[in-house]
Amino acid sequence: MNQAANLDIGLLEALPIGVAVYDADRRVVAINPAHCASLGMPAGSFPPRTPLADIIRSAAYRGLYGPGDPEAQIRAHLHIDRSRSARLRRRQFAGHTYELLITPLPDGGEVVCAVEVTALLTTRQDAETALSRVATAVSNLRLGIAAFGPDRNLLLSNRRFRELLGLPHDGVAAGMSFAALLQLLLTSDEFHGAMGAAFVAEQRDLDRTRPAATRWVRGDGLVIDIASDPLAEGGWTMTANDVSALGGAEDEARRRALMLDSILEHIPHGICVYGADRRVSMFNRAYTEIMRGVPMAVGDHRDDIVRYRATSGEYGSGDPEAIYQQVMARFTTRPQLRRRVRPNGTTIDIRTAPLPDGGHMAVVTDVTPLMQAEREAARRATDMEVMLSSMRHGIMLWDADGKLVAANEKAAELLGHPPGLLVPGRTRSEVMDSMRAHGELGTGPEGVERYRQALRRDFTKPLERFITLRNGRVLEARSDPTADGGVVSTFTDVTATRAAEDELRRAKAAAEAANEAKSRFLASVSHELRTPLNAVIGFSGALLAAEDHPTAEQVREFAQEINAAGRQLLGQINTILDISRIDTGHFELATDLIDPTHLIQTCISGAVPRAEAGQITLRAELPPDLPKLHADRCRLEQVLDQLLSNAVKFTPAGGTVTLRAEAEPDGDLLIQVIDTGIGIVETDLERAFEPFSQLDSTMARRFPGAGLGLYLSRTLIEGHGGRLSLSSRHGTGTTVEIRIPRARLVLPGTAPKETT
Repeated sequence: MNQAANLDIGLLEALPIGVAVYDADRRVVAINPAHCASLGMPAGSFPPRTPLADIIRSAAYRGLYGPGDPEAQIRAHLHIDRSRSARLRRRQFAGHTYELLITPLPDGGEVVCAVEVTALLTTRQDAETALSRVATAVSNLRLGIAAFGPDRNLLLSNRRFRELLGLPHDGVAAGMSFAALLQLLLTSDEFHGAMGAAFVAEQRDLDRTRPAATRWVRGDGLVIDIASDPLAEGGWTMTANDVSALGGAEDEARRRALMLDSILEHIPHGICVYGADRRVSMFNRAYTEIMRGVPMAVGDHRDDIVRYRATSGEYGSGDPEAIYQQVMARFTTRPQLRRRVRPNGTTIDIRTAPLPDGGHMAVVTDVTPLMQAEREAARRATDMEVMLSSMRHGIMLWDADGKLVAANEKAAELLGHPPGLLVPGRTRSEVMDSMRAHGELGTGPEGVERYRQALRRDFTKPLERFITLRNGRVLEARSDPTADGGVVSTFTDVTATRAAEDELRRAKAAAEAANEAKSRFLASVSHELRTPLNAVIGFSGALLAAEDHPTAEQVREFAQEINAAGRQLLGQINTILDISRIDTGHFELATDLIDPTHLIQTCISGAVPRAEAGQITLRAELPPDLPKLHADRCRLEQVLDQLLSNAVKFTPAGGTVTLRAEAEPDGDLLIQVIDTGIGIVETDLERAFEPFSQLDSTMARRFPGAGLGLYLSRTLIEGHGGRLSLSSRHGTGTTVEIRIPRARLVLPGTAPKETT
């Protein structure tokens, strides 16, 4: 027999790696279960002397080599030059990917090893996909981004950064020093002159260990905010944002992964076999290379090997005896997988599997390149995350199917999304459903319509809009399509800006209202004060101009008119003084114990002469058991007199004015003044309470007054903790309602408070 016949069959059967040995005639000498499994066949499917062509034919017709003509695939595999080593990515079958390693034997035969690399390829693909997603998000930003390392050299920058700063696209590259970049700025037209030089000098001297921000106004009118934020490992990021119209950013990154190959003597996997006596029976060259620094020989006992390695620090620092006991306690009777870092810095995976003879096998793989790639990918992903999390803008990247690819924490914070909502794979409709459920899109039909509009929105074109959230926050939202059909959405909190704008508008409106009120005040007061003053001057002048001494009856008549005009003038002045005290906060109310029935009857009696003069019916509807209350008697009487005066004034002859009062079931005291007068247009109801307001300028002569009655009445009632409301319809009359709160009533069984 040839050399292949001397194989240790038990060792071959226990290997977790597929191995097939063929003789010079390309017939099977030995093939282990792992190799059969890689062919999608059970163990023992290919007995010794099975031709290689039959095995290839079986695999081809079962689709192991992918789509295509099976006979062509068979011919291609049989014509591979097997006189020298070959390495093939053989196939993907049933979700598994295998790599074939063909090694010729001295007797003309060959060894074929099938190593499953599915997990390694999946890890690399997932890592590359994750970085690609982050790079896509950054590259499509309308925000300019640049990152500098601890050595102050440029790590990366996107096109938007260079555009906003007016840098040439072909003059800025990774590795460029920050000083060179600033010098490049000085040579551009954008920063020509003293102001540009000052800006560059400021950037040169800026402390990059602390966050900083500045603003630059470009010559074309664009306003650029430039922010600097330190990175944890040193260096810093710079962001340039067009705050006059939000921009985007682009960045790109690349990542490569390494994969590990090893098996037996001809592949880079270290293999060491221990017999049932726990002594080394064999190890291959790859094992020696991987475990360089810990010499070992066939026949060495496992106890001695483990003790030597524990003492030499192979397993790490610590008590050697404790480490020895820990390693020896590991079971070798079942498959295990461990990973550790050697003292020389290499990282290895150790797989152990039991052998049929009672021994066991250890397969060692140097995964240092893979770990370095993972660390590099993690570091770069961390840098990307730091840059995204350091931004003052919320960012979301959607794919062409409307599914979320990536989002930073700022987006969830600004939009008020619950934790765990903005995760990759979430659909746009799910995010909108969450906003609708939380009431961010409004309620009722309006909320439903906003929800539908959001789902129908066309994202194939740039879109800018403002969003007002339920908490009052105002966001400027912009959506920009990406080249692959996706969308980048950015959100900026402009609440403070909008609030400042609203405050300016309110201040302007208040100033205009104040100016209008002043005009109304001057017009109304001059008219209302002039009338009684004219009466005083006219009657007193008549007395002075009389040729003969006036009779006592004439003196009495003129004196009464002068007295009435003086009282009217005094009333107007007192009202104006009351309003002045209210506006300055120096208005106080007394607390008297009042019988509302007696107060209302007194007010009715005072209004009777005016009602009779206008041929108006005046009546009161009062229950016999109205509760007493604590209030300022003079001010409450002033309110009722004013309301009755208004009702009589604006009710034509033949009309009715009714004053009602009742204690409501909830305990409040309700007083109503109801007239059948000319009424008020519904749109003017609230304006009727504005001071110095005349709803109809044509009524100024027919119905005199300064327009202060309703304003003062409402203020006095609200000072008592009550409410005064007005309801009316033009041409059918007006109803004024006063509600005195329960707390001011003296209910049965309640001791009256002391009055002041």
